[in-house]
Amino acid sequence: MAALNSLGQVVNLKDQVSIIAVVVSTANFGTTVPSSLATVTAGTVLTPATFNHQANDANAVEHSNDAAHPALSITGKNYGASGDQETVLGTVTAISGNGNTASLTVTLASSGLSVTVPAGATTSASAVGGTQ
Repeated sequence: MAALNSLGQVVNLKDQVSIIAVVVSTANFGTTVPSSLATVTAGTVLTPATFNHQANDANAVEHSNDAAHPALSITGKNYGASGDQETVLGTVTAISGNGNTASLTVTLASSGLSVTVPAGATTSASAVGGTQ
């Protein structure tokens, strides 16, 4: 059995993926608000664990330009309040396990940080006919 994404499709090494996540909290980067370098703590629906990423590692729906939304997405949109939905972008560099609970190590698109998330919390760019 292979690692399976949220659509039940196989995830392979070097796949470009979007991690389906929700913002838990955001830490400002210096005095610049909003900032693409803010640190966002995010969670996924399949695990209570959280991971940190740089704000511009993600896509998000644009929110108000205010102190409650101190992060800037990869496309320059304000987000970052607790509960905001986001998709964190990256490339799969390691897979451990099977099914939607397989652990994926993902190198993030902008920062180059590595995070580990369950396969079922991702979609693959190729699965929806695109690339990042």
